[in-house]
Amino acid sequence: MTESRPASDWPEQPYPGDWPDHSYVVDDDAMVHRIEVDADAPSGWAVRSGEESTCLDEWLRRAGRPGLAGRTPILSFGSNRCPSKVVRQGGPFVNLECQTTGLAAVWSHGTRKDGQTVATLVSADDHESVFFLSMCTDAEVELLDVVEGRGQRYDLVPIDPSQVELEDGSSPEAVAAYVGVDPQRWPLAGEDGHPVLLTTMTQEEVGLWRKQDPAHWYPEPHHPFGALTDLADEDEAGQ
Repeated sequence: MTESRPASDWPEQPYPGDWPDHSYVVDDDAMVHRIEVDADAPSGWAVRSGEESTCLDEWLRRAGRPGLAGRTPILSFGSNRCPSKVVRQGGPFVNLECQTTGLAAVWSHGTRKDGQTVATLVSADDHESVFFLSMCTDAEVELLDVVEGRGQRYDLVPIDPSQVELEDGSSPEAVAAYVGVDPQRWPLAGEDGHPVLLTTMTQEEVGLWRKQDPAHWYPEPHHPFGALTDLADEDEAGQ
């Protein structure tokens, strides 16, 4: 795709929604524009619309938005990848596709207010995923803190930058992700006792699995998955 498309082309229901297979930026008219690597652009990135290519920093300047410098890279592995949700919640609007190693998006034990199961992030030996780095302004970080319930449902934790690679082959100097800290945002245990990858169950399927009252997942030594935050024991019955 090089022509801009409406964000609604990637609906957010059911969770986690849909997203483009490329880096993108969303404009004030809720149109999605492709971002490509461009070594000749001062920012290293260009917004492509048809035959026109504009340096991402210049495109952002024309839109009255801050350039890339000083933005906070936050790993988006759940519904924050979805343009429709981005528009509805008011950001983050700049999303760069990235390859991750040793990280996995998994279903959490609880649901949000509409009853849908949501995601959290765990470490995962040798696991590779394609996520997005949301390049957040200070205002967008404040927005996500509210949306994610920072310090209550999720916390913003540092991720090893070497586990994240952008399309141009670079890694960010620093990166963080919202990881579940409330027991209802801890990983859900699957039939094998391991966390359940988002890619292995649909929203409907994980809902049916949850009705069987599966346990929380807890990390164990020498297992392929690990926690990115401390999971304090909730109760013995949940183990």
